[in-house]
Amino acid sequence: LSDHTDQVVSIAFSPDGKTLASGSWDTTIILWDMSNPKTPVKLGAPLSGHTKWVFSVAFSPDGKTLASGSYDTTIILWDVSNLKSPVQLGVPLSGHSNAVTSVVFSPDGKTLASGSYDKTIILWDVSNPKVPVQLGAPFTGHIRPVNSVVFSPDGKTLASGSYDGTIILWDVDPVSWRERACQIAHRNLTQAEWAQYLGNEPYRKTCPQWPEG
Repeated sequence: LSDHTDQVVSIAFSPDGKTLASGSWDTTIILWDMSNPKTPVKLGAPLSGHTKWVFSVAFSPDGKTLASGSYDTTIILWDVSNLKSPVQLGVPLSGHSNAVTSVVFSPDGKTLASGSYDKTIILWDVSNPKVPVQLGAPFTGHIRPVNSVVFSPDGKTLASGSYDGTIILWDVDPVSWRERACQIAHRNLTQAEWAQYLGNEPYRKTCPQWPEG
């Protein structure tokens, strides 16, 4: 398969194995029909949206969304539910200050993790891929660029590998976060705090061992 015009640096199969995505330094992504791997077929025109090299591509677990990370510092989500006419979903995600080197979906498909040359990892809520939202501040811990990120099969741990020669394991389990916050705070949010941070979301106790605030 030789339709790219520069280095191919990332490839990923769709969950059903029938489609292959390839990301290249030519700034594009190509989708390939692999239903018959002896005679793969290029599916339409290359996906163009990045302005610099594409470093990483990853399919969501349901195969309907493709994420791409680029040297242009952005991530693009693509609707590939119709392989004959894939489309870019909204504007590129901008949270990193340097090249995005790795993107990966959580096993449930609701979270995307991205690693970057800016030495950080960002989590994104992509439960609605049309309106993705950055989840909190970037994770910091590496002292050189992040090369790779991957979720554990249960989605509770994220691993990141870096130019600094280390791997960091991150606890990304919301239940664990909640329990830790409750241990630190020893109380629930007050009604005013809940309204400030969670708006119109109905109030509920997040720390069951403590009374309502």
